[in-house]
Amino acid sequence: MSNTPNPVSDTLPSASDASPGGAIGATNGQPLPAKGQPPGLFLLFIVEMWERFSYYGMRALLVLYLVTSTAGMEGREPGFNPGRGWAEGDAYRLYGWYTGLAYLLPVVGGLLADKFLGTHRSMLLGGSVIALGHVVLAISGLGALEHSALGMSTFIGGLALIIIGTGYFKPCVSVMVGQLYPEGDPRRDGGFTIFYMGINLGAFICTFVCGTLGEKVGWHWGFGAAAVGMLAGMAVYLVGRPKFLKGIGEPPANAPNILPALLVASLVLSAGVAWLFHVGFFGRLGGWVSGVLANQTAQVAVPLGVTALVVGVVGWFVAIQKPGDKGPVACIFIFMLFNAFFWLAFEQAGSTLNVFAFERTNRVIFGWDMPASWFQSVNPFVIITMAPAFAFLWSALGRRNLNPSQPVKIGLGLLLLGGGYVFMVIGAKLSESGEAGEIVRVSMFWLFATYTLHTLGELCLSPTGLSFVTKAAPVRFVSLLMGVWFISSFIANLGGGYIASYVEQIEQGKLFPPILGGRADFFLVFVISSCGAGLLILLLTPLLKRMLHGRG
Repeated sequence: MSNTPNPVSDTLPSASDASPGGAIGATNGQPLPAKGQPPGLFLLFIVEMWERFSYYGMRALLVLYLVTSTAGMEGREPGFNPGRGWAEGDAYRLYGWYTGLAYLLPVVGGLLADKFLGTHRSMLLGGSVIALGHVVLAISGLGALEHSALGMSTFIGGLALIIIGTGYFKPCVSVMVGQLYPEGDPRRDGGFTIFYMGINLGAFICTFVCGTLGEKVGWHWGFGAAAVGMLAGMAVYLVGRPKFLKGIGEPPANAPNILPALLVASLVLSAGVAWLFHVGFFGRLGGWVSGVLANQTAQVAVPLGVTALVVGVVGWFVAIQKPGDKGPVACIFIFMLFNAFFWLAFEQAGSTLNVFAFERTNRVIFGWDMPASWFQSVNPFVIITMAPAFAFLWSALGRRNLNPSQPVKIGLGLLLLGGGYVFMVIGAKLSESGEAGEIVRVSMFWLFATYTLHTLGELCLSPTGLSFVTKAAPVRFVSLLMGVWFISSFIANLGGGYIASYVEQIEQGKLFPPILGGRADFFLVFVISSCGAGLLILLLTPLLKRMLHGRG
């Protein structure tokens, strides 16, 4: 799924996770069938499917809910589904923080699971907090809260709960899947492939439930449906765990049980975020930052300072490596930069592309108006149908010593991403072809073509990313570099939200002179940046391969 790390390449369990003697067919002392997958795999498949159902259901609705007009609240007609009436830029910034933090907090959650909770308790805590967050989102739309300032602050508190819960939940399930298999078990890759389908199945079906309820019945019905999905997954897990996952994911020996304290801290933190929003703290903070950056000196000094700091830290870290590790570690950071470029553009799916589907796409099928959020299911559908073909392709090329190196796969992914935005440039231009630039709704083809090419690019770049880190990183730094890889995803998602917030300024020609004009210029930025980055890494491939010393 979009920006979802491939579990096939997640960190492998340590030798202590394997059964005594490492015998295939047993794990943690539990007998397993000689053939087929351990039953616990399918239990974890269901849990992850429902968690992704809740996350991507929320992701599909968030921006649409925020930007939908509040006009006509008084005496509104049946079927009218008002939102919050936010400006697009404000909605995209919130979306960027939401998706970005969902990839940052798992770095902290993983550390807590390793040191104190164990994956079982961490997953229970995360699932419970996520479900509670969706319940709070649903409550924020009841009665007078529906469009009051208090209701919006309550909504922000619910978002904070989901982000915190994702931090606890996200790092754990993949690790538990790995703990099902002893070291060297040949079923491992097949098991993770099945598990990966659970991620995409949940992402595929969520919009048909959450999206339909949110757009057709009421936004908060969609948010509440996501809670039902998360609770269903946790209920199945609790019923099946004693039989199928006994002994899996236990906390470290003698570790104190800090789960109750973390639950209370999560509730307090989310309430604090809601209160700060309610009193206008974040608005004032944003205004102060904007005021600082309005200074011409700061506009140059801040980016240069941040860049110099990052380059300095990365350079120091590479310098302290052993001679044979310097090149591979430098390549990891270089690939992280291109990885961030990819996801920064890709994650427009839930923001600007989602709004394009909502406002500028003709979604009428035989007289029925298809929910705009349904387009979010194109990506997981293409992954489910095409991932086996890509796996076969890489294997077939590998047998002939023709399997592309990691930088080539990244380059292909970026070129496909940029190619997808060519369709959006055309679609955006056609949508503004009415009289006097009036917006007209265009064919669904443009979005379908865009999402399909983007997903093919994802299949080139994403499944191999974390696998590359585990192969190229020095053993003593593999966990640290894995965490940094997640941080690059945080930066990409946050940056994507902020770039999206400039869509109207680009549309009006305020940031640079019009090229094609209108929203087509915004999407053209991603054609140029993605294709440019793809061509650059392809040109650097010979140098990067030498630096990798055969590890990529």
